Amino acid sequence: MPHIHHKTKYRQMTLSDTCRRALLLLSTALLIYVGASAQGGRRIREHEVQREETVYSIARRYGVAIDKVYELNPWARQQIKVGDKLLIPSTPATPTTTSTPVASSSSQSPKKHRVETGETLYGISRSYGIDLADLLRANPGVTSSTVKVGMELVIPGTKGDSATTTAPKSDEGESSLPSQVAASQTRILMLLPLKKDKHFVEFYEGFLLGMYQLKKAGISMQLTTLDVPNDEALNAYIDAGKLRGKDLVIGGVTEGQIRAISAAAGYNYYIIPFSKASHLETGEGRVILTNAHTSTIIDRVVPAFLQKYKGREVIFASRPGDTEDGFVSQLRSALSHAGLPFRSIQVGSGAVGGISSDAVVVPVSPDRNLAMATMAAIGTRTSGVTLFGHPQWQAYGSQFQQSLRRYNTTIYSTFFFDPTLAESKDFLSQFTGWFSHKVSNSYPKYSVLGYDLARYFIRAYSMYGRNFINSMSSIPSDGLQLDFYLQRSDEANVYTNTRFFFVHYPSSGAITREAH
Repeated sequence: MPHIHHKTKYRQMTLSDTCRRALLLLSTALLIYVGASAQGGRRIREHEVQREETVYSIARRYGVAIDKVYELNPWARQQIKVGDKLLIPSTPATPTTTSTPVASSSSQSPKKHRVETGETLYGISRSYGIDLADLLRANPGVTSSTVKVGMELVIPGTKGDSATTTAPKSDEGESSLPSQVAASQTRILMLLPLKKDKHFVEFYEGFLLGMYQLKKAGISMQLTTLDVPNDEALNAYIDAGKLRGKDLVIGGVTEGQIRAISAAAGYNYYIIPFSKASHLETGEGRVILTNAHTSTIIDRVVPAFLQKYKGREVIFASRPGDTEDGFVSQLRSALSHAGLPFRSIQVGSGAVGGISSDAVVVPVSPDRNLAMATMAAIGTRTSGVTLFGHPQWQAYGSQFQQSLRRYNTTIYSTFFFDPTLAESKDFLSQFTGWFSHKVSNSYPKYSVLGYDLARYFIRAYSMYGRNFINSMSSIPSDGLQLDFYLQRSDEANVYTNTRFFFVHYPSSGAITREAH
């Protein structure tokens, strides 16, 4: 289905020089020089602001430099209030230096670590850059079930020493690039409203973890993060040239912000991580939608459905008052056009007769109660019957997910995260160890989205530079939650990630994810 792009021109809002200067002073940029990373696997805590606390007092409490608190929480320069969440680096640092692990043949003496609330043995081992097995060997009798808050653990020596690298500051509080950073670094700018929603913070956290994984593989990169509380702040950054010289710009959470960034000059690629932007006049071949328009995905899902279930009867299930979503309306139309059999049934009063053993039953909307009523209508006649569902079903909890197995269910989705996979378990453990909180149960999982985007696009750019889009077949697309297949739109000259999955819930065995 083609998109209509209006020819109205975006008018960029401007601020007075005084206001612009104030915004730039109040919004600190975070520079992470990965390859000599201050994060280097060290744990980051989360602190909830209490009454009478200031950023200075919080920094003193944790023994870290106030500049380091501002680096991870650029919005905090403006104001903090009771209940705000601050990310706190656990390693003390001076305001003018960044601690950086470098290789050395010497061994450090064993250290002591006092276990704090929320810490795990795995997270502690990661924070010190040692294997969990080494930590357990150094503490006989300690296990994940016996470790307690306040317990003192012996941290075995690691191969490595520490050095310091001066990170000079510009007059606007933005960390500038160390002189020894190679010109081949991938330069990334992230523009996020870090105080607006915890989902954006989790995206940022997942992105940092993805960068750390790339650093271990020897990839060098520079990340600058600017807080964008509103459109005016973004326009101030654009006017000040903050986007210039960047290889990858990531962010924008409103239609206005997306249009403003796509129209700005001086960077190589703009990656839109959240919003399904519409009415972009032109992308000039440098704008990438990682989350395609719903209509784009449906255009691809419907023919894949017809091919997958060729020769089987399709039954649409609904209750009085249910409204068909776009996928079902388009599927019904495609079936009719192709002369394939389909019919509708009313559910909501228990089992329904006349459902053949090879039928594919499709609820007409993602509503959870409709899904449950449809399962009840199928009843115990599960042999051969297939339930086909919607992406939103992933957010209805583990018990609901388990019930899908009884009906040989398949859903379509652009996002799917399987927490039972070994690599997913490793991500979840590392995330909790770094940031002292679990990944939110959302759809999609924003932390995993940040992780996947960092690993795909930074790796791609480091391998092929500005030509990476023409080398997609050589770039690993191994996301934990989404994969990438970028197709160019002739209308707006924008690249869109059109990859989607058929996710199958078998009656037994592992859930499978079939990429299309």
